[in-house]
Amino acid sequence: MKTYKLDAIILKSRDMREADKILTLYSIQQGKQRVVAHGAAKPKSRKRGAVQPFCYSSLMLHRGKELDSVSQAELKESFPELRTDLDRLAGAAYMAELADGFLGEGEPNQAIFGLLLATLHLMAKGDTQLALRAFEAKLMWLTGFKPELDHCTGCGQSLTGTKVRFGLRHGGLLCPDCAARESQTEIFSRGTVEVLKTIYRWELLKLHQLRVPEALRQELSRLLRSYIEYHLERRLKTAEFMDRLYKNNPGGGTNI
Repeated sequence: MKTYKLDAIILKSRDMREADKILTLYSIQQGKQRVVAHGAAKPKSRKRGAVQPFCYSSLMLHRGKELDSVSQAELKESFPELRTDLDRLAGAAYMAELADGFLGEGEPNQAIFGLLLATLHLMAKGDTQLALRAFEAKLMWLTGFKPELDHCTGCGQSLTGTKVRFGLRHGGLLCPDCAARESQTEIFSRGTVEVLKTIYRWELLKLHQLRVPEALRQELSRLLRSYIEYHLERRLKTAEFMDRLYKNNPGGGTNI
C-alpha cells in the first residue's frame, strides 16, 4: 500500500531545505517514526497548522524510499495553551525529548500514546510540573524501568525510617547496608516515595486532587531526573532549560 493514514502526535519538527520539515511522530498505528512534510514551512501551506510540535493530527502519508511523506494533514487538537505560556511550552518540549529518547522506532504502544495525549491535555489545563512528574514515572513503567519502591532491591528486606536511599544501578530503594556498597545512591524523604507510589496508583485524570508540598516536588523531580538520565546516559537539554526557567521564575506561569 503506497498511502496510509495515521493518528499522530507531533513530537518534534526541524527545517529541511527551504520549505520542508522533518517530523518526529508518535502514532497509535506505527509508534515513533520520522517523516517529511514537503512545503509545510510555506505560509500558505494547508499542512502547516497540523504539523506543528505538540499537535494531535490525522495524517495521510505516502511511502518513500528513505522517509515517508505527509500528503495531507488535518488538525485534531492544537493545545493553544501550551504556546502562550513558557513553562508549559518548555514542559511539552521536555516530554517530547523524553519520549524520543526512550521509544524505539516502529514500536506502537496504545498505552504510551494515551499517556502522551493525556499529559498534553493535563499540561494545557493544570499543574505542569506535577503532570511532568507523572509522565516521567509512567513512561519509565511502560518502557520497563519502573523502580522498586516497597523493598530493598539488594536484599529484599522491608524498609523503615523517614529517610530512604535510592540506588540508580539497582533501580529502586536500598537498605543502609546495601547502599553502603553502592557508589550511585541518593537519599530522599519517605514522603517523596509515597507521592511517587500514589502517582503510579492513580490515573492522570485524578492528579489535580494530589497536594504535594514544594519540598517534596523538588525531591521527586531530582529522584526521577537522576533515574532517567542514568538510563539515557546523557543530560536532558530541555530539563536544563526548565531548571534555568524555574530559577528565574519560581512561581511559574511565564506568558509569551
